[in-house]
Amino acid sequence: MDLNEESRIAALLRARWAQAFAARDLDGLAALYAPDALFFGSTPELFRGQAGVRAYFAGLSPDVSLEAFEEPELAPVAPGVFATAGFWRFRFGVEPRLYRLTWVIAARDGGWVIAQHHAARCDI
Repeated sequence: MDLNEESRIAALLRARWAQAFAARDLDGLAALYAPDALFFGSTPELFRGQAGVRAYFAGLSPDVSLEAFEEPELAPVAPGVFATAGFWRFRFGVEPRLYRLTWVIAARDGGWVIAQHHAARCDI
């Protein structure tokens, strides 16, 4: 696989993620993650698996919205696995927040899922 194909896969996952997030589709968000995913969001707790991802988003305030994300940098890890790193802007009520966001994306069961998600807040 080349970086063009990885970029296409990452863009598709980001678009699906943004759509599910905007709709507050908890099942849709959870389905984008691997069954054994590791997930660090905007809270200090580590969530595991699709149930953990769903629980994280269920506990997120409804006033949180995604404003934008940049095209991430990509790095191959192994066949069928690559990492992304980029900046995402959210709004928590009226407060804008910038996050560094990394994903590890893996091929699983004929599709692509987020195997690891890590968000770290940046000072704006």
